[in-house]
Amino acid sequence: MSAIVRPPLPPAARALASGGELEGPEALLARACAMGIPWERLLRREIAAETTLRAFFVEVDGNWPLWAALAALPFCPLQSWRVRDRLEGLSSEARSVGCPRAARALRAVFRHLCGKASGCASAPALARHLWFAYQRVLVLQHIGRAAHRSHGSYEECVACVTAKTTCCRADAEWAVRREDRPGKSHLLDDAMRKAREEGFEIPHQSTEARAFRRLRSVARSSPHLVPRAPALQNGNGSEDLE
Repeated sequence: MSAIVRPPLPPAARALASGGELEGPEALLARACAMGIPWERLLRREIAAETTLRAFFVEVDGNWPLWAALAALPFCPLQSWRVRDRLEGLSSEARSVGCPRAARALRAVFRHLCGKASGCASAPALARHLWFAYQRVLVLQHIGRAAHRSHGSYEECVACVTAKTTCCRADAEWAVRREDRPGKSHLLDDAMRKAREEGFEIPHQSTEARAFRRLRSVARSSPHLVPRAPALQNGNGSEDLE
């Protein structure tokens, strides 16, 4: 017996099924509760994932590589709406126009989710570690500049920094305490020092400025991070996570 192919729902029915006729968050939450959707648990996980991404990506709305999100959220990448949107876009490309790049990226993601991701060689792993270190230093500098522009009591400054940068409270407190410290060193020096304290193995140079320039060079130009030409990407059977 042949399978029954149902025609697509008309627009009005699709809107009703998706809750598109609802207006405002209260109505949406009421519908979610009525349908048994664990919205509170989902929202808490979304906030946790977003907080993690914002701690590492200085431009969280930018075109960051997908592998970076999987590395930042190794056990829960699908809890981030940003990752899901990126996967939805790749899926659309792979299915509609047969894009090989999108198909490779999707295969790599599912290998990661199955715990079979490759690419654990020392050189690529170190390059990605330094890429995250570079991003973290940029984020800390951004938070530090916001603290420098804040005014008021300690709590007011922490609240101001958190609101302006959407960082976590611990990062805001670090930046505000740094501003209150007499004879504080340069912001870049403190950001590099904090990143090292957090576990990033940033190579030392004669000055932190030189160490940062070297770190930036690796993050921007490492052959293990910069996408290669399509003809070379299949040379060893590896899969891209752009």
